[in-house]
Amino acid sequence: MIDADSFSAALRAEDFDACLDYLRREEGGGPDDAPLNCRAAEVLFYDGRRDEALECGRRAFALAAEDRATAHFCAWLFSNCGCHGEAAAAYEQLITLSPDWAEGYHHASGSLAAIGEFDRALALALRAVELMPDDNGTAVHAAELLLRRGRIDDAAELLRAAARRDAGDARLLRVLSAVEMMLDRLDAALIAIDRALTIMPGVAEYHLHRGHLLHRLGDIAAAGETFDRAAALEPDNPGVKRAQMTLYLDSGRITEATAAGGALLHACPGDETAAEAVLHLLNRRLETIDGDYVILADRTLRRPRPLRPLPGFGERLRNQCRVIHALIIRETRTRFGDAKLGYGWALLEPILHITLLSAVFSLMMQGRPPVGAHFFIFYFTGLIPYLMFVHTSSAMSHAITSNGALLRLPLVTTFDVIAARGLLETITDVIVAVMLLVGFGMAGLAAAPDDLSAPSIALLVTAMFGCGFGFINAVLTVLCRSWDKIWPQITRALYFFSGIFRYYVASATTAA
Repeated sequence: MIDADSFSAALRAEDFDACLDYLRREEGGGPDDAPLNCRAAEVLFYDGRRDEALECGRRAFALAAEDRATAHFCAWLFSNCGCHGEAAAAYEQLITLSPDWAEGYHHASGSLAAIGEFDRALALALRAVELMPDDNGTAVHAAELLLRRGRIDDAAELLRAAARRDAGDARLLRVLSAVEMMLDRLDAALIAIDRALTIMPGVAEYHLHRGHLLHRLGDIAAAGETFDRAAALEPDNPGVKRAQMTLYLDSGRITEATAAGGALLHACPGDETAAEAVLHLLNRRLETIDGDYVILADRTLRRPRPLRPLPGFGERLRNQCRVIHALIIRETRTRFGDAKLGYGWALLEPILHITLLSAVFSLMMQGRPPVGAHFFIFYFTGLIPYLMFVHTSSAMSHAITSNGALLRLPLVTTFDVIAARGLLETITDVIVAVMLLVGFGMAGLAAAPDDLSAPSIALLVTAMFGCGFGFINAVLTVLCRSWDKIWPQITRALYFFSGIFRYYVASATTAA
């Protein structure tokens, strides 16, 4: 067992376990042990034993947080180990000890931003800008935080002032160009990125950004040249390939766009964004297959064909039905493709629900339901309409937020993705109802209604009612992200206040 006098020697001899045993001793240590913990943490960090280094650093900070050297080391250690919350606490302690330490505000702001505390991070970043008005890195950091909080104009003013003061910082000019682009000041954005490229002409991302600006300004030829320069600098950059493909597509160069799409898929086979972009390209290409063409055999042009009339209502309706049918198949495969039972889970869940509920209440009421002779039929008639309403209204709530990529396709509309989910849930619940009726009949229970039209109309109205709420929920979920947490609580309360249990409670009260 070592002591304080032999600690440094043991540390130099790499007897780390003995040093850790000393630092972990039961009687603990006082502020004098903080430097020992810091030295041990540094050596352990560079030796690759980060967990033990963090242990020593946390012990040192707890023992002597008021000591500037200890707090400074702990802030460095926590930052390099990815413990940004603890790093922020150490930097804030340093700011308390040295209120005019400008870099401390910058470092603390970065640590807070890493853990999502953007408001606190922004306040510290703006204070750092006040203390270091000539530091471009601090200005860029503060501007990025302002953008996160939606304060685009404030970020632009901050960056413009920094650019007037120092026009030789390429990164500052690149961020300024992006902000000007967000404000739709495309000419100012182009000037800023041109100045950045004058300073650093070999950065492919700068050329890519400039190409996007030229594309938005309508200068297709210059945008193509800029994208080509970016591709020459980084041939495998997927962002450059996507930009080239989009430019070719918008300018009607379908063959070049297809070649660029093939190269993009080959370079990034697992990139979902790339796959969606190529899918959009293929849809556009299919629209041009019936266009005018040249017969290569005799090099004669085909006679111009008359313009086709716009599709009528019936054809548009058939197209929309095909889109919704495809979306229903996609929803089924996406939601149940990873499970062994697949779509069977959607059918099994409500059946088990009714079975369990019936079995429990059958035991509680000695096998006699309030109405009829069988609990299974009693709860079947109450739960199927309830589940049809809840399933449709809840599933449709996330249709827009979960299918943002699909809405980029020209044939898919917001109505289609919402309606597809509602129809899938309605069809599923109808299948469940039919399966249960067939099962009741096979078990010898008289469950089939005498008049099938009345309950069918009731279920149809319930499904339409649920779909109506589903459309409202889909809009509310986009406007208020918390709505998807509120709606399940409302439907959970509806489970107990609806007719599933009301007749039972009334019967029990009357009997009492």
